[in-house]
Amino acid sequence: MTDLVPTIGLEIHCRLATRTKLFSPCPFSFGAEPNTLVDPYTLGLPGTLPVPNAAAVRLAVRLAAALGCTIHPESRFARKHYFYPDLPKGYQITQGDEPYATGGAIVFEDPHAPGTLARAPLSRIHLEEDAGKSIHDRGRDRALVDYNRAGAALVEIVTRPALDDPKRAAACFRALRAVVRTLGVSDANMQEGGLRCDANVSLAPRGAKVLGTRCEIKNVNSFRFLEAAIRAEIRRQRDLLARGEPVVQATVGYDEDRDRVFVMRTKETAADYRYLPDPDLPPLSIPDDWIDRARRACGELPAARAVRLAAAGVPADLARKVSEDPALARLFEQVVAEGVDESLAAKWIAGEVGSLLARRAGPPAGGAAFAARLATVLGWVASGRRPAAVVRRVLARMVERDEDPERIVADEGLEGAGADVIAAVAARLVAEHPDQAAAFRGGNTKILGWFMGRAMRALRGSDPATVRATLERALRGEEDTP
Repeated sequence: MTDLVPTIGLEIHCRLATRTKLFSPCPFSFGAEPNTLVDPYTLGLPGTLPVPNAAAVRLAVRLAAALGCTIHPESRFARKHYFYPDLPKGYQITQGDEPYATGGAIVFEDPHAPGTLARAPLSRIHLEEDAGKSIHDRGRDRALVDYNRAGAALVEIVTRPALDDPKRAAACFRALRAVVRTLGVSDANMQEGGLRCDANVSLAPRGAKVLGTRCEIKNVNSFRFLEAAIRAEIRRQRDLLARGEPVVQATVGYDEDRDRVFVMRTKETAADYRYLPDPDLPPLSIPDDWIDRARRACGELPAARAVRLAAAGVPADLARKVSEDPALARLFEQVVAEGVDESLAAKWIAGEVGSLLARRAGPPAGGAAFAARLATVLGWVASGRRPAAVVRRVLARMVERDEDPERIVADEGLEGAGADVIAAVAARLVAEHPDQAAAFRGGNTKILGWFMGRAMRALRGSDPATVRATLERALRGEEDTP
């Protein structure tokens, strides 16, 4: 069979972090009782008019600036018509032929070449309102609709059909989530529908100038599912073409349990939606100073930071984990500014500290004071001043109560014993267990661990290396001044 290669494009819907909806002052938040966050405009009642949310526009401009888009000072809203119960008006307000941003790219770390940045060029980003949520109660043969989400502020980020691999597509989607979180544009919580992705997939012979018929995988909210769903759709299209059957443009869903896609409906075209300019909304004018301020505020994006840290010697998985979480990234940069080695900081912040912060009840610990205290504790690790067990105990209390680490050591008696006390404990253990000591001298060096366990229980907080060395001298009968 002819060598067929896939072409993949993504359409990513991202809910903006606004308190109210895109065209009305109606509040929006996830998890409210159904149909409690509605107003006359949300319900499409006669006489209501849309008023654009300035906060949503500012967030949208911030994202477009960070992705290197051309931001158009003037754009227009359109009505996208479709008759479905999740939008009471019978149409969705979106941006059609004149979006607010075009061009740009999502930059991501190439999963096939770690440490290398790849680009997914963008076609456009546009503003639009979300639809409500349909709930199909098949057991009672009915469908319910929750309109809380209807009208919530979204941006849709549309890539060009330029990706060629499911793994790269998932990495691109992941990178976009890290960007919007870093910018504060969205919480991008995929479990709550704050970020979801459609993938357009087509196959064509290698080198062909015309793409194959595309099919759209709808509403994927997991990186792993996106990769798996694209692979399944590629298999489906290959099988059709191998049998000499045409690929029909369609919308498909992904069945995780069976690892296969299924056709939901033949794909609508733009003509089916009857786009027309919204007569209730004038052109959207974005002030030049909003655009200039957004461009000036663009800092290092997560993928670039991860690659930079990996090049500096930080393990790639730690560099990625620290870079993708905005809170951990800020903490990392603050701690490194205090003089802590980057690899050491990444190891502890991506591991122990990140886990403690994630479990912490109440407002998250953070800020310059917390970073300085964390730098002090990591300094203990770097110098070997205190054992890892003491460091972990201090970190747990410091994260929970935001207390000074030296005070925690004093309060909990974790300072550790001096050399004279360690020597005395080692001598006592050797005297109390002559058979085990004789076994060690006879060549059973593994029994040193048995002595270490007893010594560390008696010398809580002491440096294990010092205790081990002192025990070895005592077991060999060497003089050690108590």
